[in-house]
Amino acid sequence: MTEKEMVNRVPYHHELDKQFSVDFVSPKLEAVGERVVGYESHKSVKVESFELNRTVYVVYTASGASGAADDIDYDLVEYIDSMEPANAIIATRLVDVFNSILEENYKEEGKRVQAYKDIAAEEIEPALNQIDWSGSAVEVAGRLASNLILKHALPNANHRTAIGICQLYLRRVNPDFSMPETATQLDGADEYDWMEWVNEYINESKRLLTVRRKGGRFKYLEEFGCDVLVRKHDIEISLAEYELDLQRNERWRHYAERHEELWIDFTEEAVRRAGMTELVDNDGLTKHEFADELKGLE
Repeated sequence: MTEKEMVNRVPYHHELDKQFSVDFVSPKLEAVGERVVGYESHKSVKVESFELNRTVYVVYTASGASGAADDIDYDLVEYIDSMEPANAIIATRLVDVFNSILEENYKEEGKRVQAYKDIAAEEIEPALNQIDWSGSAVEVAGRLASNLILKHALPNANHRTAIGICQLYLRRVNPDFSMPETATQLDGADEYDWMEWVNEYINESKRLLTVRRKGGRFKYLEEFGCDVLVRKHDIEISLAEYELDLQRNERWRHYAERHEELWIDFTEEAVRRAGMTELVDNDGLTKHEFADELKGLE
C-alpha cells in the first residue's frame, strides 16, 4: 500500500455535483436524519457515508443558486444607493469589474461563468468598512483584495474580481502599474486556469476560506480518521496543517488575519513581478482618496 493510499480523503464538494459542500458530520444516522429534516424546504441535500476509523456520514448542501452568473437578477441599485458615498463609488466599480470578467470569460472560452451561490450585496459595504486603509499601497491593496474575498459577496469569480480591484487601486497610486499575467486559457480547457506563480496563493486562499467557515466540522472528520479534505479542482486541505480546535469567533479572526497576510504577500509579489517595487514603500490611498480617484475616471 502506497503512502497516498494510506491517507484517508473525504471530498469537500459532492463528487457528482460540485454545487454541494460539507455542512454536517456525524457517525450517527439518527443525528443526520434530525439535521436533514431541520433544513428549510428550499435547501438541497445529499448524504454520503465514508469508511474512516468508523463509518461517518457527511451531509452535503447547496445554496440553491444555479445558472449563468449574468442571468441572475442583481438588485444592486438599492444597496449601492444606501451606502455612504465613498463606498457607493467603490462598489459600483466592483460591479463593473465583475461584469467585465463575465464578458471576458464568455469571449475567451465561449461559455458563461456559472453561479454557485446567491449574491450577498449587503456584504460589500462591511468589507470596505473593515479595511485598515492606512499603510503602504501594497498593504492597503492586499487588505482590499483579502476583505472582498473573505466576504464572498459575488456568486462566482470573487478571486478574479478582487485581483481586478487590487490592480485598479494600485493604478490610482501609480498609473504605470499593470498587474502581471495571473491567468491563462489552455487549449481545450473548460475552465479558467491560474498561472503557476499565482496558483499557490489562490489555492491557499481557498483553503483558508474553507477552514475558516467550517473548521468545526473538519475537527470531527479529523477525529474520525480523515486526513485530507479535497475541494474541487483537486485542492487538498491537509487537516493536520490547520488549527481546527478553535472557538468559532477565534477561528474566524485567526484565519481572517492569515488570509490578509497571504494577500499582502501576493500583492508584494505582483508589484515585484511588474518591476514596480517602489509601491512597497509608497503611501497608499485612503478609502475616500481612492473613491475620489475613481470618481475622476467617470
